[in-house]
Amino acid sequence: MGQVPITPRNIKFALGGEDKRNWFAGDPVRTAILDGASILFPYGEGKFIESVIHFRDRITDPRLLADINAFAAQEGVHSREHRRYNKAIEAFGGDIARLEKRLRDVVEKMERRGVSPEYKLALTCAFEHFTAMLAHELLADPHFLDGAEPEFARLWRWHAIEEAEHKAVAFDVWNQVGPKGLRGYLMRVRAMLRATRIFTSQTRFNTHVLLRERGQTNVLRNARRILHFAVIRPGLLRRSFGVYLSYFRPGFHPWQHDDRHLIEQHKNSYAAEPVIAAE
Repeated sequence: MGQVPITPRNIKFALGGEDKRNWFAGDPVRTAILDGASILFPYGEGKFIESVIHFRDRITDPRLLADINAFAAQEGVHSREHRRYNKAIEAFGGDIARLEKRLRDVVEKMERRGVSPEYKLALTCAFEHFTAMLAHELLADPHFLDGAEPEFARLWRWHAIEEAEHKAVAFDVWNQVGPKGLRGYLMRVRAMLRATRIFTSQTRFNTHVLLRERGQTNVLRNARRILHFAVIRPGLLRRSFGVYLSYFRPGFHPWQHDDRHLIEQHKNSYAAEPVIAAE
């Protein structure tokens, strides 16, 4: 079960108004990377909620049931706020609806092939591992958001705190309802490999499209700067790689990587207002 209380925070962020097309320290590449990731969240987090809620009737542990409801509430607000975020950044350049549809098409094609609810849950566990890794790096590096527009930085820290809080919920449900033994392990591994392809390819594609549509047309220069962000500074992928590989251990659990100190360090910056749990 979770190691910290999962607290849904019903916050609305003020992201519209003046042109903040390079809101991340005036850097169009850093801005486009996070904007490209944001495009995935409204649809993606809705699917995460569906995959976990599908199994709620099979869960008897009252604490895990409470965690499921809090997870759904948090993800519901994340989806709402990133939808508002995406609407705000559309003014900077980029056909957000087309990029969102690209992800939706991938998921719907997979669903037409008849994947099981258990496999969808395994995918959610894998994506939640990605968001937990990125949340850890964002919260652990005090300079990660240096120079960012305050409200954008505030949104990303809020999102990171809540991803850290609920990072084990889908996995705990999986441990209750997923296939056991070698079959379950192999399903979890296959799901992580697919989630890796989807997350990296969609984010990379979104970033390049946003840069091009915002006037940054030097593809090779953009690619070098994206690689620098991922591997050198701040080096998200480099710093997260060991944690990523840990997911492939048979006995893995998300709270083997303890983020409680980071949550405690940052959570008091955000008012906790009640959110109605998703049905």
